[in-house]
Amino acid sequence: MHPLLNFYVGLERSARFENEAMQHRQAKAARARERRPLRTAIELRVSACREELERLAQLSERPRHEGDWIVADVDGVPVAAVAVDDGTTVYDPFKPTNQALSLLKLRRKQVLAAAY
Repeated sequence: MHPLLNFYVGLERSARFENEAMQHRQAKAARARERRPLRTAIELRVSACREELERLAQLSERPRHEGDWIVADVDGVPVAAVAVDDGTTVYDPFKPTNQALSLLKLRRKQVLAAAY
């Protein structure tokens, strides 16, 4: 084989590898940007959501008592709750709920302050 032919074949392969690497980096960057934000809503609920609170109590292995609860929903699914009267918390341990619990405790303080 002619040495110049080997040179051009090598150049073509190198260009193809660089192009594939660039496409891979662009696809990886696009996937990182496509993360959809979570919609978080905190609502004050009464005993109407008893089944949801029971599920959270079972997941966090804590007893649930009657009364008003403040519930944090993420994409419409309850992930954490705090009791208004004594501050008891129940949460889904399989989801990141630290921030939701912090917001719930803050909201509980606001509700208690407004009640007095």
